[in-house]
Amino acid sequence: MGANGANGNLRAMNLIALLAGLLPWAATPVSAFTRIYLACSLLSLEAQVITWRGRGSLGSLVFLNVALAACMAAWQVRAKRPTGAWMGRTWRLLPVPVVLALLAIVVALNVWRPVEAADAYQLDRVLQIEHVGTLAYSADIDPKANIVGAFYELMLADLQGVPLVGASLVRLHGVWGLLVFTLAFAAAQTWLPLGRSAWALALLFTVPVVFHQLVMIKNDLFLGAPAFVALAWAVGSTGRANLKEAWWAGWLVGLVVAAKLTNAAVALVIGVSVLLRDRTWRPLILTAAGVLAGIIAGGLALTLWQNTRFYGDPLATRQVEAIGSLNRSIGAALVGITRFLISFFDLSLLTRVMWPGRGGWGGTFGLPFMWALAVLVASWRSLPEARRAIIAGGVCLLALGITFPDADLSHRLALGPGLMVIAAGASASRTLEQRWVSRTLIITVVLSAVQLLRSALLYATRA
Repeated sequence: MGANGANGNLRAMNLIALLAGLLPWAATPVSAFTRIYLACSLLSLEAQVITWRGRGSLGSLVFLNVALAACMAAWQVRAKRPTGAWMGRTWRLLPVPVVLALLAIVVALNVWRPVEAADAYQLDRVLQIEHVGTLAYSADIDPKANIVGAFYELMLADLQGVPLVGASLVRLHGVWGLLVFTLAFAAAQTWLPLGRSAWALALLFTVPVVFHQLVMIKNDLFLGAPAFVALAWAVGSTGRANLKEAWWAGWLVGLVVAAKLTNAAVALVIGVSVLLRDRTWRPLILTAAGVLAGIIAGGLALTLWQNTRFYGDPLATRQVEAIGSLNRSIGAALVGITRFLISFFDLSLLTRVMWPGRGGWGGTFGLPFMWALAVLVASWRSLPEARRAIIAGGVCLLALGITFPDADLSHRLALGPGLMVIAAGASASRTLEQRWVSRTLIITVVLSAVQLLRSALLYATRA
C-alpha cells in the first residue's frame, strides 16, 4: 500500500482528530464503544458529501475535523466530564492476562507478516479511496469493491494518510481490531454480565474466527461488533426500553445493515425485541429512526446512487449475480443452510470433505459456540435471557445460512449473532449449578487456545 495514495494528494488524519475530540471523555465501555462508531459515522457522512458533490477530498476535511474535535473537547471540558474513566471500568471487566497474551501474538503477527487482506478487493477499495480522496467508484477495480460499500475501507484509507505513521497504523490493524472487540466485550457485559470467573471471561477471546480477523484485513469484526453489542442489549435488557437506548441500538444495527443488506435480520430481531418488551409504538419508531440514521451513515444511500450512475441499477443486479454471493433458488438455500448447520459442529472438518472448495479463510466459532449453546439449552426453562438468546441468534444465523452460498465456513459473516450467543451462554453459566458446566468450560478454553496458537504458528511460517 502506498504511503499517501497513488497521486500523493491524501494527507489525512480525520479519524484520529475526531476520536481525540470524543474518546477521552467517555465514562463507560458502552460510551467509549459508541464514541468510536460515532467518529466513524461522522467521517463517513463527510466523505459521502464530498463524493456526491464531486469536489474536495479527505485531505481537505482535516481542518474541519480538527476544529470540530476542538469544539467537542472544549464542550466536554467545560461540562467537567472526567477523562479516561472508561479505561478503568473496561479494565476491571477483562481477563487481563488473556488479553495481553493475545495482544502480544497479534502485534507479533502484524509486524512479522505483510499487510494482507482476506479478500483482495478490499485493499483495492482502500487504494482507490487513497487515490481519489473520495468514495467514488472506479472502472479499474473488481465490481465487488465498488458495490459492497466502503465504511471500513474508508477508515483504513484515512489512517493510511496520517503523515509519517500512516503505514504503521494500518500494519497494526489487528491491534485496533482487538481494541474495538475488547470494548464490545466489556460493553456487552452491561446486559450479559459474566461475573468474575476467569474461564468465562476468557471464553470469547478464544473464538477462532475472531483471532483470524486480527491477522488479516477484513471488515467483518468491525461491523460485527455493533451487531454484537446491540443484540446483547436486546437479549439481556430487562424492563421497558429506554427511548435513547432504542435509537442507539437501531443506529448501531443500521451501520451493519448498510454494509450488507442481508443483515436486515439483525434489525428485525432488535425491532421485535423492543416491541415485545414495551408493547408500544414509540420506542419501536425511535429504533426504526436509528436504523435509518445508521444506514445513511454507513453509506447505503450513496452506494445505491452510485450503482445507478455506474451500472444503471441501484442494486447492481448483474454484477451481484456475477459475483455469486447470494443463493437464488430454494434448492441452493436448502443446501446452504444444511452446510451451514453442519459446519457449526464439525470444526471445519466435514464440510471441507463433503463440499470441496467451499468456505473461506475465516475459521468457525469452534468449541466456544458449542459449549455456549449447550449451556443455553440447559438454561432454557430457568432463564428468559437464554430463551431470547437462542431465538434471536437462531433467526439471524438462519437468515445468513439461507442467503449466502459460502456461509458454511465463513462464519465471519455471522460474528455479531454468534458472539452474542457465546456471551449469553457464558453469562447463563453463572446460575447453572451443574458440574459439567465448569469442567467443560475449562476444557473448551484450553483447547480453543491451543487451536489459536496453532493458527498463529501457521500464519508465522506461511510463505
